[in-house]
Amino acid sequence: MHPSRLSLHERLGRLSTWFRGQNARPLVGFYIGTYYPLRRYPAGSRCIPDGTVSVADIAVDGFLDDSDRLFELYESAGGELIWSAAPFFGLPWVEAALGCGVVADLENGCTRSTPPAGFAANPAIPAFSESNEWVAKMLEFVPALAARSRGRYPVGVTLMRGISDLLSALYGGEQLVFRMYEAPEEVRSVIERLTDFWIAFGRCLLDHVPPFHGGTGAFFYGVWCPGKTIWLQEDAVALLSPRLYDEFILPADRRIAASFEHSVIHLHPSRFIPSRQLADTGVDVIELHIDKGGPPAESLEKHYRAILEKKRLLVWGDITDDDLVFLLTRLPAPGLAIEIVVPTADEAGRVWDKAMSLIE
Repeated sequence: MHPSRLSLHERLGRLSTWFRGQNARPLVGFYIGTYYPLRRYPAGSRCIPDGTVSVADIAVDGFLDDSDRLFELYESAGGELIWSAAPFFGLPWVEAALGCGVVADLENGCTRSTPPAGFAANPAIPAFSESNEWVAKMLEFVPALAARSRGRYPVGVTLMRGISDLLSALYGGEQLVFRMYEAPEEVRSVIERLTDFWIAFGRCLLDHVPPFHGGTGAFFYGVWCPGKTIWLQEDAVALLSPRLYDEFILPADRRIAASFEHSVIHLHPSRFIPSRQLADTGVDVIELHIDKGGPPAESLEKHYRAILEKKRLLVWGDITDDDLVFLLTRLPAPGLAIEIVVPTADEAGRVWDKAMSLIE
């Protein structure tokens, strides 16, 4: 069957089977277009200035037409996954709520955070509050997107960077590593309070997100999961040694996973990938990118297998035909899903036909 003819009901069923690790073959889906959020949401981003961004610059209504357009684009590619709307993932919501500054770069299509003034001298973490202006603005998206969806697509969770990423945002990347060596008790104390804040933030978001056929969608990835599911990421583990990750970050990731019904974590194929460590936590799904110009799928085999022994694996990214052949023919199928970045729906159709020729 052509992927565009799979009904929502069929896709929900296949994703439920995948989430239980009972899929007979890998699931295949597609992502069309640019990664860069300010370009991906041009109407919504129109009011965002180049440079410092404030809450007043974020107009929720501007993102609604973008969401409909992206849903239609996703549907045109077909596949077995499900697109989800979410509070705009191009803003560092958690960092901003912690007191970081927000800066937009319209030329490259991204935003970044800047450390709070004086954090290094006084590393204070605020208590979570739903009335925080950045939290309140994020939550404005949910009912507006749900009304626009009219049940066509889920409204899911947004990007919430994990503890290593937040520490890097607060301290600065290089300074973080120095502080782990020079003031380990300070960093542990900050991590404890950051983890409390992260869990409260995630629970607040999930309390507002409406269930979609009994499950939860995600901001960027087409993976709908049963029940209430939170996403986190740990990009900044690339800065750390395995020992520093195990000592400082892994306990926080364990606590986050234990605090939610279901959880998914995103990783990049950096020089250090904590695949085995995370496979022994309560995380349900591990998403490991294939980055353009990064290591090919075959070189990541030991990580894929370590994950699939115990968890579900989502491989997302710039997946070449060689990568696709490896993923579909060399790895165990149960628990494996693949989301392939493509430029057009026609290319999605070509890749789908190639994938089906390999696995059916």
